[in-house]
Amino acid sequence: MIFLTFATISVVAQTGDWRRYRHEFVFGAGTAAFMGDLGGGKGVGSHFVKDFDIQANRWAFMAGYGYKLTDRFALRTGLYYGRVYGSDDFTPESARHNRYLSFRSPIIELSEVVEFSILRERMGHRYNIKRAKGKRATPNLYIFAGIGGFFFNPKAQYLPTDANGNPDESKPHYGEWYSLQPLGTEGQGTIATRPKYSRIQMSIPFGVGMNYMITHSWGIGFDFGFRYTLTDYIDDVSSTYVASEIFEDEIASYFSDPAANKPGIGYRNGAGDQRGDSNWNDAYMFLTVKVTYKLFSVHRGRSKF
Repeated sequence: MIFLTFATISVVAQTGDWRRYRHEFVFGAGTAAFMGDLGGGKGVGSHFVKDFDIQANRWAFMAGYGYKLTDRFALRTGLYYGRVYGSDDFTPESARHNRYLSFRSPIIELSEVVEFSILRERMGHRYNIKRAKGKRATPNLYIFAGIGGFFFNPKAQYLPTDANGNPDESKPHYGEWYSLQPLGTEGQGTIATRPKYSRIQMSIPFGVGMNYMITHSWGIGFDFGFRYTLTDYIDDVSSTYVASEIFEDEIASYFSDPAANKPGIGYRNGAGDQRGDSNWNDAYMFLTVKVTYKLFSVHRGRSKF
């Protein structure tokens, strides 16, 4: 009789676990990936899975705070820092490969998402009670969606070549990395119809994740999130080439059309020739392995089992 009473109290207390552990901190590390106008697979760029460049993946870190609204819904605020990269060297498709464009950029994102638990989290009993139902912990499998803001700053490396195609290290500033937005590589800031883009933009994160509690306080899991953005300039490429005459700066002229510097090509794309695809905005992804720490809150009148 005593055993049955004790087990019943434990099972009832289990249903209130989410209230007593509704605050959590999350820390993670993993990879960042980019999908935009640079790089990609075979054929014409599609901005779909076949254009995903796994070799362009870079590192990422995150920290977050979560608050459970119910046993199925939670809010999570996340701060992410990662790097994205893209290069036409990675695609065998000739039109894109021969642009010789590349970039790298940091991504600093602050986001707010709503999580919905498909498989609700169960932590198990604090004490090991034989034959008590629900003793073992079960993972939390969830989907999420929300809104975010992020900062990016595309850069490229100045690597001019000589007439034989060898690196021309005699050029001033050879090998230096330049922020591309101030240069206006597609005429932004020079052509009236092309204003300079902002390096602070909005994103729409959505994805899936899993969390498994090892103890009542500590858990491990993963989080995969896709970010559709409201900009097409994370890689500084979006629309068409512009006439070389608009550039007074040799560096800006170089980054507008690096192919003009390459032996065997040696021509500059004309104004209006396709440089990117403005029909699709850029996107990036974070895949992180995470550690969760839950704060324990004591509520009067509730069992501490």
